[in-house]
Amino acid sequence: MPYLQREQNRIYWESLGRGEPVAFLNGILMTVDSWKLQTVEIGQHFRCVMHDFRGQLRSSKPDEPWTLEDHSKDLKALLDHLGIDSCHLVGTSYGGEVGMVFAATWPERVRSLTVIASVSEVGPDTERTVLEWRRAALEDPLSLYRTMLPTTFSPHFVAANPGLIKLGEERLKACKEDFFKAFAGLIDAFCGLDITSSLTKIRCPALVIAGERDLLKPPRYSQIIADGITGSELLVAPGAGHAVVLEQPEWVNWKVIDFVDRH
Repeated sequence: MPYLQREQNRIYWESLGRGEPVAFLNGILMTVDSWKLQTVEIGQHFRCVMHDFRGQLRSSKPDEPWTLEDHSKDLKALLDHLGIDSCHLVGTSYGGEVGMVFAATWPERVRSLTVIASVSEVGPDTERTVLEWRRAALEDPLSLYRTMLPTTFSPHFVAANPGLIKLGEERLKACKEDFFKAFAGLIDAFCGLDITSSLTKIRCPALVIAGERDLLKPPRYSQIIADGITGSELLVAPGAGHAVVLEQPEWVNWKVIDFVDRH
């Protein structure tokens, strides 16, 4: 398995396809495998690079706290390791937030930025929800998926996929205790997010995608991001909940391929 050793942390990564590089940045409960609905198709056009953030499934789970800025530095180290001077970034939720931090810090390394179902600041509604996720992870780990479900997927998607809860819970059963502790660390890092005032530092073309029925990070937060990044494009995925990349993968793929092609 490919790993990047960065300080005391091992960062798991994968790459597939050829052409201009596109780095995919995970949502909080995702792993590199979660992008398969995107990378199988997009990998026919571009080189897809994925990694698990520190604290996620295949990467190190530090005892000490970390920040979104630490994730951004890990990404820079990975791109340096792979000899990628600049790339397109595609991030969903937590990954979109890391992508914005990276693009504001190293604008010369980013050809384009796609931010999906993300926020640039943590409102009280979102904070209440993720702190409940944190509590579930530490106090009743196997309830985590069920706790997250109502604000992760649209009701229509849940109804159309009756095995969703069982599948999610089965996956969590395979996770060790350190996974849930690290999940709480990811929540803590997210709660420190406040980059709205830094969005003007992002100089690359940007595509902002919101889920119409996203209860966790509603479209108004995507509007804040679009307003803050000069010349950005804002799209709303009709009927989609927070997990846009899973609910409407073909729609997302088409939008990303078109946007990256243009830039």
